[in-house]
Amino acid sequence: MTSAATPSLNLVGEAEWQRFKQHLELTDQFALIFILSDRPGVVACFRERLAAIYRTRVTGLAIPVPQTPDALLSDLLPRLLRPTLYQQAIDAPIWLDLTLTPAAAASADQTPAAGPVAAWREARLAFLMRLNEQREALRRTLTRPLILILPREEKAALRTLCPDLWAIRQFAVETGGWLAAAAVPEASVIASRPPGQAPEPFPLTMAETSLVSEWQRLRERGGGDHGALLAAERAYEALMRRSWLDKATEIAAWMVKTARAAGETPEALRDLSVSLDNLGGTDQALGDWEAARAAYRESLEIRRRLLSRVGETPEALRDLSVSLDNLGGTDQALGDWEAARAAYREGLEIGERLAAVLPNHVDYRGLPDWFRKRLAGLDAPAAA
Repeated sequence: MTSAATPSLNLVGEAEWQRFKQHLELTDQFALIFILSDRPGVVACFRERLAAIYRTRVTGLAIPVPQTPDALLSDLLPRLLRPTLYQQAIDAPIWLDLTLTPAAAASADQTPAAGPVAAWREARLAFLMRLNEQREALRRTLTRPLILILPREEKAALRTLCPDLWAIRQFAVETGGWLAAAAVPEASVIASRPPGQAPEPFPLTMAETSLVSEWQRLRERGGGDHGALLAAERAYEALMRRSWLDKATEIAAWMVKTARAAGETPEALRDLSVSLDNLGGTDQALGDWEAARAAYRESLEIRRRLLSRVGETPEALRDLSVSLDNLGGTDQALGDWEAARAAYREGLEIGERLAAVLPNHVDYRGLPDWFRKRLAGLDAPAAA
């Protein structure tokens, strides 16, 4: 069992977690596992659940955190390829999250050097290419699973630049928005913590702090254009990654207010819909599902208006499917199964149209299966 503080997964997420957990339970030697994700909350849930399992054993889950881009190659790579005898005797997996710039060191008097986002991305790809070159040495010397968490958007680069590393994987999963619907039969047990109570945040990195500072600077200057909203979006994402929900809510509310004042152009309307999605995301993370549903519902209405104005472009349809998924998730979490089913069915119809027109587009080809899983998740409790 997971602790009450661990976020809940929906039915699809629970199924994928069980697959992941079962694979690890059947593995007593080296195994390369990829988690490709743009959903830090889901990654954190997997990590905390896995860490809870290994806390009960002699050796806990290993979570190395390189402090600079250069440390990926100078420190972490040698530790993987030339582990000490003690490290070889440990059977707990290594959890290596390369999706984020690392957090500050645990002790207050340590300040890690920061690098720009581009430097981390370059170092990450260089690290993976070196692993690709030395994959056989990795398999010979590492006697436990290595779990690599990578940005979902870099899957194509991974397969192109590191084809042999990808080929020796034993397991891979691409996460979805699996925190969107707590698949429970009653609204009274939706959240594990009271509405409005934020989890303990993780320290911000220097790069993440700079993103928040840049948004604050633009806000104080009275910036309210599209560029200021983009800066706010980057700051919001950084704060959400580290569970700074109160500050993220402040930014999301500012984005909604700013976007509302920008007029009725297609760009302004899309900015408003994105801002409402962000506000719904923080409400949801805080356990206020009714407020989240209101934000997602307004975002959906705006995207329907946009669709009528700009036509059925792939982007407009994709945005509409996102709103349908968000709203369906909150409906499901609140026990409104029929409303959730209607949203998922419309999302499936849109996904099938997009996948038929653009079958090779990474953002569209998986949409039908995603909504089919969502619908299957609705049917599972009734069948149980």
